[in-house]
Amino acid sequence: MALRNSYHKLDLLIENDACFAIYRLPNETLPKFVMQNSGEIRQVFDIEELEENKGFVIAPYRVKEDTPVLIIRPDCNDLNDALIPERQNKDDDIKNLKVNNIVRDEYKRLFEQFYLPLNDGTLKKVVLTRSKSIVRNKYFSPGKSFYRAVERYKNSYVFLFHTPKSGTWLGSTPEILLSGKGSSWRTVALAGTQYHKKEKISWDDKNLREQHLVTSYLLKQLSSFDISPEINGPYTTKAANLVHLKTDLDFTLPATTNLGKLLKSLHPTPAVSGLPKEEAFRYIELNEGYDRRYYTGFLGMLDKSSDTNIYVNLRCMEIGKSLLTLFTGSGLVTSSNSRDEWKETEQKLKTMTSIC
Repeated sequence: MALRNSYHKLDLLIENDACFAIYRLPNETLPKFVMQNSGEIRQVFDIEELEENKGFVIAPYRVKEDTPVLIIRPDCNDLNDALIPERQNKDDDIKNLKVNNIVRDEYKRLFEQFYLPLNDGTLKKVVLTRSKSIVRNKYFSPGKSFYRAVERYKNSYVFLFHTPKSGTWLGSTPEILLSGKGSSWRTVALAGTQYHKKEKISWDDKNLREQHLVTSYLLKQLSSFDISPEINGPYTTKAANLVHLKTDLDFTLPATTNLGKLLKSLHPTPAVSGLPKEEAFRYIELNEGYDRRYYTGFLGMLDKSSDTNIYVNLRCMEIGKSLLTLFTGSGLVTSSNSRDEWKETEQKLKTMTSIC
């Protein structure tokens, strides 16, 4: 299928409320496609239930009634064969996304609020995120932007998905949550960020501490499943216009391991939430000021009998009728400062703004 026809067909699938996902794995050439041909999308409200399911999984940051875990059944695996469904609801019911743009001064206030539990030792790390909405150009094409991201971000997991429940999301993320097949599996600690502006990269204590906290958390969670991974890192890796600190944790998955329980144990990692896990999770819910929905959740194909590739939903946008809402965030520790964190989030936004 010609590229023009491909992105046009993706746009038509979105307009007609199809349940589909298209994604390109890092360093691969061709995208993969999955679509559910009929019936309502499966919804689950406990990540553990994923053990019993197979398909393209879309999980939110926090599972609740209006943001369940969604599973696209892979009835069709070829975009060429995908049939454009007849939209069931003829009304133009696409809701505009809420505008939640934060200016520099407001971010500084939020930063100071999030710094309090770090300063008094309640939290070791907490992730502060924000969204930014921009007007959708009348010529904007989600399909075209997906293929633009595929071309531009070769080292990342690039995705576009739509369901009637979630709406439309497009992103390019560098962070694996869980991937593997058979007995060979991997997760990664990705924490620490710099703008890629010089040949030689050096890392300060703040970024090294972030990386150490995430790695230690993953090791602790894996150990509860009697998993002792082989550790490679930390090392510097590039994603779009940024570089990160990354540690690979490769391991053999015991045959009796419940993938749903393992995913629930890992999510949300300190790279998107904080430490201690439950305390940071609650603090973010009470103080961040907006609903992340599927941002900082996870997504990807889940199939224990074949390949599983689950990624954290970072560097993404939610696509509405008239607005594009972009998401960004950064990890805070005691050595963080408001100015540097604001700059980091601004750089991260460029991953999506550059493909609009």
